[in-house]
Amino acid sequence: MTTAHKRYAFDRVFDHDGTVLRDGDRVKRMLTEAEAEERAAAAAKAALESEEAKSSAAAAEALRTIAGRAQAVLQRMDAESERMREEAARLAVAAARVIAGRALDRYAADTVEACAREALADLRGEPRLALRVTPSLVDELSQRLQDEADLAGFEGAVIVRGDEEVALGDCVLEWRSGAIERTSAEIEARIGEAVERWLARPRADAASKEDAPDDGDAATDDGAAA
Repeated sequence: MTTAHKRYAFDRVFDHDGTVLRDGDRVKRMLTEAEAEERAAAAAKAALESEEAKSSAAAAEALRTIAGRAQAVLQRMDAESERMREEAARLAVAAARVIAGRALDRYAADTVEACAREALADLRGEPRLALRVTPSLVDELSQRLQDEADLAGFEGAVIVRGDEEVALGDCVLEWRSGAIERTSAEIEARIGEAVERWLARPRADAASKEDAPDDGDAATDDGAAA
Protein backbone atom coordinates (compact mmCIF):
# COMPACT_ATOMS: atom_id res chain seq x y z
CA MET A 1 0.00 0.00 0.00
CA THR A 2 1.39 3.29 -1.05
CA THR A 3 1.20 6.19 1.47
CA ALA A 4 0.16 9.51 0.02
CA HIS A 5 2.39 12.27 1.25
CA LYS A 6 1.06 15.77 1.70
CA ARG A 7 2.93 18.18 -0.38
CA TYR A 8 4.73 20.95 1.60
CA ALA A 9 3.10 24.16 0.63
CA PHE A 10 5.82 26.47 1.79
CA ASP A 11 3.09 28.65 3.35
CA ARG A 12 5.22 29.88 6.30
CA VAL A 13 7.04 33.01 5.24
CA PHE A 14 9.97 34.45 7.18
CA ASP A 15 11.44 37.93 7.16
CA HIS A 16 15.16 38.43 6.64
CA ASP A 17 15.65 38.64 10.41
CA GLY A 18 13.75 35.43 11.04
CA THR A 19 10.44 37.00 12.00
CA VAL A 20 7.45 34.95 10.88
CA LEU A 21 5.49 37.12 8.49
CA ARG A 22 2.90 34.54 7.50
CA ASP A 23 1.99 31.17 8.90
CA GLY A 24 -0.31 29.49 6.50
CA ASP A 25 -3.43 31.51 5.96
CA ARG A 26 -2.65 33.68 9.03
CA VAL A 27 -0.75 36.80 8.15
CA LYS A 28 1.07 38.69 10.88
CA ARG A 29 0.20 42.24 10.20
CA MET A 30 3.04 44.73 10.49
CA LEU A 31 2.08 48.05 12.15
CA THR A 32 2.83 51.29 10.50
CA GLU A 33 4.85 53.87 12.41
CA ALA A 34 1.74 56.00 12.96
CA GLU A 35 -0.22 53.03 14.32
CA ALA A 36 2.63 52.09 16.62
CA GLU A 37 2.83 55.64 17.95
CA GLU A 38 -0.94 55.73 18.45
CA ARG A 39 -0.93 52.49 20.41
CA ALA A 40 2.04 53.66 22.47
CA ALA A 41 0.26 56.94 23.24
CA ALA A 42 -2.90 55.07 24.25
CA ALA A 43 -0.91 52.81 26.54
CA ALA A 44 0.87 55.79 28.08
CA LYS A 45 -2.45 57.60 28.58
CA ALA A 46 -3.97 54.55 30.27
CA ALA A 47 -0.96 54.26 32.55
CA LEU A 48 -1.11 57.98 33.36
CA GLU A 49 -4.83 57.83 34.13
CA SER A 50 -4.19 54.84 36.37
CA GLU A 51 -1.46 56.74 38.24
CA GLU A 52 -3.67 59.83 38.51
CA ALA A 53 -6.49 57.73 39.90
CA LYS A 54 -4.12 56.22 42.45
CA SER A 55 -2.79 59.68 43.34
CA SER A 56 -6.32 61.08 43.68
CA ALA A 57 -7.30 58.21 45.94
CA ALA A 58 -4.19 58.71 48.06
CA ALA A 59 -4.82 62.46 48.26
CA ALA A 60 -8.45 61.89 49.27
CA GLU A 61 -7.37 59.46 51.97
CA ALA A 62 -4.76 61.94 53.21
CA LEU A 63 -7.39 64.70 53.34
CA ARG A 64 -9.74 62.46 55.31
CA THR A 65 -6.95 61.70 57.76
CA ILE A 66 -6.05 65.39 58.12
CA ALA A 67 -9.72 66.34 58.57
CA GLY A 68 -10.14 63.69 61.25
CA ARG A 69 -7.06 64.85 63.13
CA ALA A 70 -8.08 68.50 62.78
CA GLN A 71 -11.50 67.68 64.18
CA ALA A 72 -9.90 65.90 67.12
CA VAL A 73 -7.65 68.90 67.76
CA LEU A 74 -10.61 71.30 67.58
CA GLN A 75 -12.61 69.16 69.98
CA ARG A 76 -9.68 69.06 72.37
CA MET A 77 -9.23 72.83 72.11
CA ASP A 78 -12.95 73.32 72.72
CA ALA A 79 -12.81 71.08 75.79
CA GLU A 80 -9.73 72.92 77.05
CA SER A 81 -11.43 76.27 76.46
CA GLU A 82 -14.51 75.13 78.38
CA ARG A 83 -12.35 73.86 81.23
CA MET A 84 -10.45 77.17 81.38
CA ARG A 85 -13.76 79.04 81.35
CA GLU A 86 -15.02 77.04 84.32
CA GLU A 87 -11.74 77.40 86.21
CA ALA A 88 -11.68 81.16 85.59
CA ALA A 89 -15.23 81.56 86.89
CA ARG A 90 -14.59 79.50 90.01
CA LEU A 91 -11.29 81.26 90.61
CA ALA A 92 -13.11 84.59 90.43
CA VAL A 93 -15.67 83.37 92.96
CA ALA A 94 -12.93 82.09 95.26
CA ALA A 95 -11.11 85.42 95.03
CA ALA A 96 -14.36 87.27 95.72
CA ARG A 97 -14.92 85.16 98.82
CA VAL A 98 -11.45 85.99 100.12
CA ILE A 99 -11.98 89.70 99.46
CA ALA A 100 -15.47 89.60 100.97
CA GLY A 101 -14.18 87.79 104.03
CA ARG A 102 -11.50 90.39 104.63
CA ALA A 103 -14.01 93.18 104.04
CA LEU A 104 -16.38 91.66 106.60
CA ASP A 105 -13.58 91.46 109.13
CA ARG A 106 -13.07 95.19 108.71
CA TYR A 107 -16.58 96.44 107.95
CA ALA A 108 -18.83 93.90 109.68
CA ALA A 109 -20.58 96.56 111.78
CA ASP A 110 -21.18 98.74 108.71
CA THR A 111 -22.72 95.79 106.87
CA VAL A 112 -25.14 95.00 109.69
CA GLU A 113 -25.99 98.67 110.18
CA ALA A 114 -26.89 99.04 106.49
CA CYS A 115 -29.19 96.03 106.69
CA ALA A 116 -30.91 97.33 109.84
CA ARG A 117 -31.24 100.84 108.37
CA GLU A 118 -33.38 99.53 105.52
CA ALA A 119 -35.61 97.64 107.95
CA LEU A 120 -36.11 100.64 110.25
CA ALA A 121 -37.49 102.73 107.41
CA ASP A 122 -40.20 100.12 106.75
CA LEU A 123 -41.01 99.26 110.39
CA ARG A 124 -41.77 102.67 111.92
CA GLY A 125 -45.04 101.43 113.41
CA GLU A 126 -43.50 98.47 115.21
CA PRO A 127 -43.14 98.76 119.00
CA ARG A 128 -39.89 96.83 119.11
CA LEU A 129 -37.06 95.73 116.83
CA ALA A 130 -34.60 93.09 118.06
CA LEU A 131 -31.27 92.50 116.37
CA ARG A 132 -29.09 89.44 116.96
CA VAL A 133 -25.43 89.74 115.97
CA THR A 134 -22.08 88.23 116.88
CA PRO A 135 -21.25 89.23 120.50
CA SER A 136 -18.22 91.35 119.54
CA LEU A 137 -20.47 93.85 117.71
CA VAL A 138 -23.15 94.37 120.39
CA ASP A 139 -21.74 97.50 122.05
CA GLU A 140 -20.80 99.26 118.81
CA LEU A 141 -24.11 98.53 117.09
CA SER A 142 -26.32 99.42 120.04
CA GLN A 143 -25.43 103.11 119.80
CA ARG A 144 -25.32 103.13 116.01
CA LEU A 145 -28.78 101.62 115.61
CA GLN A 146 -30.31 103.95 118.17
CA ASP A 147 -29.02 106.88 116.15
CA GLU A 148 -30.38 105.31 112.95
CA ALA A 149 -33.78 104.77 114.62
CA ASP A 150 -33.98 108.43 115.60
CA LEU A 151 -33.12 109.52 112.05
CA ALA A 152 -35.71 107.16 110.55
CA GLY A 153 -38.45 108.27 112.96
CA PHE A 154 -38.66 104.83 114.54
CA GLU A 155 -40.25 105.33 117.97
CA GLY A 156 -40.11 101.74 119.21
CA ALA A 157 -37.38 100.05 121.21
CA VAL A 158 -34.22 98.85 119.48
CA ILE A 159 -32.61 95.89 121.22
CA VAL A 160 -29.25 94.45 120.19
CA ARG A 161 -28.34 90.99 121.50
CA GLY A 162 -25.24 88.86 121.09
CA ASP A 163 -25.58 85.36 119.60
CA GLU A 164 -22.64 82.98 119.36
CA GLU A 165 -24.27 81.18 116.43
CA VAL A 166 -24.41 84.32 114.29
CA ALA A 167 -21.29 84.75 112.16
CA LEU A 168 -19.38 88.01 111.86
CA GLY A 169 -21.21 90.32 109.47
CA ASP A 170 -24.45 88.32 109.68
CA CYS A 171 -27.56 89.42 111.54
CA VAL A 172 -31.11 88.41 112.41
CA LEU A 173 -33.77 91.14 112.63
CA GLU A 174 -36.95 90.24 114.50
CA TRP A 175 -40.14 92.21 115.11
CA ARG A 176 -43.66 91.46 116.23
CA SER A 177 -44.93 89.91 113.01
CA GLY A 178 -41.83 88.67 111.26
CA ALA A 179 -38.09 88.35 110.91
CA ILE A 180 -35.34 88.59 108.31
CA GLU A 181 -31.92 87.02 108.30
CA ARG A 182 -28.82 88.08 106.44
CA THR A 183 -26.07 85.47 106.18
CA SER A 184 -22.87 85.43 104.19
CA ALA A 185 -23.34 81.70 103.56
CA GLU A 186 -26.67 82.31 101.83
CA ILE A 187 -25.19 85.09 99.72
CA GLU A 188 -22.27 82.85 98.71
CA ALA A 189 -24.71 80.07 97.83
CA ARG A 190 -26.69 82.43 95.59
CA ILE A 191 -23.51 83.61 93.90
CA GLY A 192 -22.44 79.99 93.37
CA GLU A 193 -25.82 79.14 91.85
CA ALA A 194 -25.60 82.15 89.55
CA VAL A 195 -22.12 81.08 88.42
CA GLU A 196 -23.30 77.51 87.76
CA ARG A 197 -26.25 78.80 85.73
CA TRP A 198 -23.87 80.98 83.73
CA LEU A 199 -21.53 78.06 83.09
CA ALA A 200 -24.46 75.87 82.03
CA ARG A 201 -25.42 78.30 79.27
CA PRO A 202 -23.85 77.85 75.83
CA ARG A 203 -20.90 80.19 75.42
CA ALA A 204 -22.45 81.96 72.44
CA ASP A 205 -25.63 82.60 74.41
CA ALA A 206 -23.69 83.82 77.44
CA ALA A 207 -21.60 86.15 75.29
CA SER A 208 -24.67 87.61 73.54
CA LYS A 209 -26.35 88.31 76.87
CA GLU A 210 -23.21 89.93 78.24
CA ASP A 211 -22.80 92.12 75.15
CA ALA A 212 -26.47 93.13 74.89
CA PRO A 213 -27.18 96.55 76.51
CA ASP A 214 -29.66 96.58 79.36
CA ASP A 215 -32.80 98.74 79.41
CA GLY A 216 -31.05 101.46 81.37
CA ASP A 217 -28.29 101.74 78.78
CA ALA A 218 -30.83 101.85 75.97
CA ALA A 219 -32.80 104.58 77.72
CA THR A 220 -29.63 106.58 78.31
CA ASP A 221 -28.64 106.27 74.65
CA ASP A 222 -32.13 107.35 73.51
CA GLY A 223 -32.01 110.35 75.83
CA ALA A 224 -28.58 111.36 74.57
CA ALA A 225 -29.75 111.07 70.98
CA ALA A 226 -32.78 113.24 71.73
